[in-house]
Amino acid sequence: MQPTEQPSPDDIVVDLLVTAGRLTRLAGTISDDDLPRAVLRALAVLDEHGGLRVSDFARIDRCSQPAATALIGRLVADGFASRTRDPQDSRAVLIELTPAGRNRLVEARRAFAAAMAPGLADFDLDRLIRLDTDMNDLLTALRAVARGHQ
Repeated sequence: MQPTEQPSPDDIVVDLLVTAGRLTRLAGTISDDDLPRAVLRALAVLDEHGGLRVSDFARIDRCSQPAATALIGRLVADGFASRTRDPQDSRAVLIELTPAGRNRLVEARRAFAAAMAPGLADFDLDRLIRLDTDMNDLLTALRAVARGHQ
């Protein structure tokens, strides 16, 4: 792209994705919370999607089923998730976030926010609200695309 050219919508979306990933990794780096990234990500997936079969978790998390099984085993052992029978198929198991898992996720997210707060001191409340609204609007718009890929 030439310096005087307007970026394409695709270029802007790529930049948004890269920036969002960098923001999440940075938050993990500067936070005092010691929760491993894979565990945090797993808790967030269960929080967002509710009860999931291991295969669905693996698809959403983009990991192998054996990796998902091991990660979920750790969550269950730590008391952050539970296994229950799928009411639609008694042969299948659903993995669900426990209250302890939800509390641990909230704790990690609050630690991230506290670590990032000094860097946002020059952002007034209106600006933070606009950023939050815009990010949530973006997420809502893209969820429709995600539903088409399930």
